[in-house]
Amino acid sequence: MREYFKKALRRLPLLAVTLSAAALIVAMPSVSAAGVKKGLLICASSTVPSLYPFCVLSAFFVRSGLCGYLGKFLEKPVRVLFALPGSAGAAACMSFVAGYPVGAGMTAALFSDGRISQSDAQRMTLFCVNAGPAFVIGGVGAGMLGSVRAGVIIFVSLTLASLTLGVLTRFIPHGETDAHAAPAISGLPLSRALTEAVAEGTKNMISICAWIVMFACAAQYIPLLRLPDWANLLLSCTLEVTGGCASAAGVFNIPAIAAVLGWGGVSVHCQIMRHIKTCGTPLPYFFCARLVCAALAALFCEGLLRLFPCPVNTVSLGSVGAPQMFSFSAPAAFAMLLSGAMLILELDTSEKKC
Repeated sequence: MREYFKKALRRLPLLAVTLSAAALIVAMPSVSAAGVKKGLLICASSTVPSLYPFCVLSAFFVRSGLCGYLGKFLEKPVRVLFALPGSAGAAACMSFVAGYPVGAGMTAALFSDGRISQSDAQRMTLFCVNAGPAFVIGGVGAGMLGSVRAGVIIFVSLTLASLTLGVLTRFIPHGETDAHAAPAISGLPLSRALTEAVAEGTKNMISICAWIVMFACAAQYIPLLRLPDWANLLLSCTLEVTGGCASAAGVFNIPAIAAVLGWGGVSVHCQIMRHIKTCGTPLPYFFCARLVCAALAALFCEGLLRLFPCPVNTVSLGSVGAPQMFSFSAPAAFAMLLSGAMLILELDTSEKKC
């Protein structure tokens, strides 16, 4: 009985938060309804059209066995850069062109099918989480910043950051080289591969949209906290990348927005959480990798802007010093990068950790 009460006491904070959330929804249903509508609009207007085809295509790559064929061409560069088998190259490539959840989902599928080892899958989940060019260049650059050039610079910065992070992961201890070789598994027949790919892609898309709607709903309640403008902005960027970038445009400088995209937002992290669990990646190291990616993206973006200046109009947030607070700081980014890299490189894969 005593043990039962101890467990119950540990659950009290969670119970309090859950009941508070329920009370907010009941007391202010119009706020939650507006958030749900906003989330559904985001899904219908941009997320589903841009991501769904890639969700199906990535699943088809794995189910049909095309990853194995493509892996033969990618074997050498992927093994040299990341110490990964060629079959992992398809997932890495898709992560750069398709958007945040696709690379992690493809990695989990490759691991489930036995085409890559667990240590390979764990290392891949640290860097195969990237914003796609359509969102970064079209949505953030042209749409939010009013500059396609800024979008291109941010996308190149994010790509370089992920590639650098991938190279760093090759120094994490892993098994012998032979363990990376994918087993000779023939792909499914075309009809079955396509059917399963559509089913898997649809399942993934529904999960992604569910998280987007949930976080859009939660974001509607943030102003009710009566936080300072800068705190609202920081919380928005931490939780949800699309709304965060929209709020930050004109306030953050370009390297800081690149850092927000490198982090990805808790909403994106939740979208790929089941894939991370499938691969067995410890969550502290995944979040650490996202921070390293954010710091690298800011550093690369700052360097590219020195070579290719790209002025973007900024506006006041209404709080003195807020833009300066969120402006890029090279020493801070380097410190965050160094601490994160040290943590990642200390992982022990012999205990099924990254």
